[in-house]
Amino acid sequence: MKTTLITFIWMALAVSAFAGKRPKPTPTPVPTPVTVGVDGNEPIVAAAPDGTLYISALQHIYSSTDSGATWTELLGPIYASSINLNSDSSISVDPGNRLYFTFDYPYAGTTAVCTSDDRGVTWNCNPAVVPGGTDRMWTLAPTLTDDYEVTNEGLYETSFLHSSDRGTTWTPTSVGSGLLEPQSGPLLQRPGMTDVLQIIKINGTLPQETPELKVYVYHPEATGSIISDIRSTGMPLPLALPSAAYGRDGQLWVASEELNAAGGKQVVLARSTNDGVTWSKLAPIPGTTSGTAIFSWVAAGGAGHVGVIYYYTPDNGDPGSLTNSTWSTMWAESFNADSPTPTWTVTNVESAIHTGAICVAAGCSGDNRFAGDFINSLIDANDVAHLTWVKEDMATTNTTIRYEQIKSSAPATKR
Repeated sequence: MKTTLITFIWMALAVSAFAGKRPKPTPTPVPTPVTVGVDGNEPIVAAAPDGTLYISALQHIYSSTDSGATWTELLGPIYASSINLNSDSSISVDPGNRLYFTFDYPYAGTTAVCTSDDRGVTWNCNPAVVPGGTDRMWTLAPTLTDDYEVTNEGLYETSFLHSSDRGTTWTPTSVGSGLLEPQSGPLLQRPGMTDVLQIIKINGTLPQETPELKVYVYHPEATGSIISDIRSTGMPLPLALPSAAYGRDGQLWVASEELNAAGGKQVVLARSTNDGVTWSKLAPIPGTTSGTAIFSWVAAGGAGHVGVIYYYTPDNGDPGSLTNSTWSTMWAESFNADSPTPTWTVTNVESAIHTGAICVAAGCSGDNRFAGDFINSLIDANDVAHLTWVKEDMATTNTTIRYEQIKSSAPATKR
């Protein structure tokens, strides 16, 4: 008995000593950006139910079947072969994994809608959904029966179309409405909702109007005016195209930028629990109350899970005049964004993506418009964030489409 007790004590001491020297578990590698491709800008990311990821960048389209680790540029439909840096595009994937790809060809030309059921290997196209001069189209395929398309006819007039046969034919429910607001964001629809929403930059044409972000409410079944309502967000205009997103809890989120006390720009968000009828504005994203933050794009997932991607420089001023500033791509993420005091994690996704001024739209050209008019983010059904942006090689001024996947989790609740 004595020998057994001594042996037991010796073994316990040995295990304790070994445990003290045991190597720590290998931490999960920090996500790193990958290059999607070298063609295009204004990237848009979409996640299919089967796990395939897609990024459109003007009339270029890329896919990944390994969670974004590697990307392949698809051949694309023949109508997308007339490519230039002034074209536009949009993508969406419906619940049956059908990919929708819409674009204009050539610049300010016809709007086409093409679909693919084999991950972009082959395409079926309606090459002239809206003929003539068009610009800045968006598509949304939320169900297996209803798909929507918006483009700007004559470059400025909002045109809304509806397909009930998965994109084979399109009915122009409203074309040339007379609303001259081409600075538009994506189409949105909450599950169970019949209306379709779109975030719009309203510059204001009358003296009493204040430039702000507003929401167009399209009513696809209407027999009269297709736009049943225009709702005010009270939010200032962002530099780039506007963004908005529904969370899975039905809350609607919008992001923008406003002047900060240091003379730069800070990122601000607002949320709505009633489809944009009323809004609650949040405090600025931490770290943007000084310096200049632009190109904000919001994404939303589960309840309270919200993220914003944006470009940032510690310098303060008009982004179009910051000729010596170096910019980084940032990602701010919260899992309690709908609480009175949200907690944000701000990550520098990639440093030195551009040096010099940044501008957007038709009055801007050259390196200052290297990213086009927006960048993009998405939080998928598993609360994984997918980010895409544009990086410029300052030695060659060549650009690349970049991507990073971030899977975070809410901090543990203290008891």
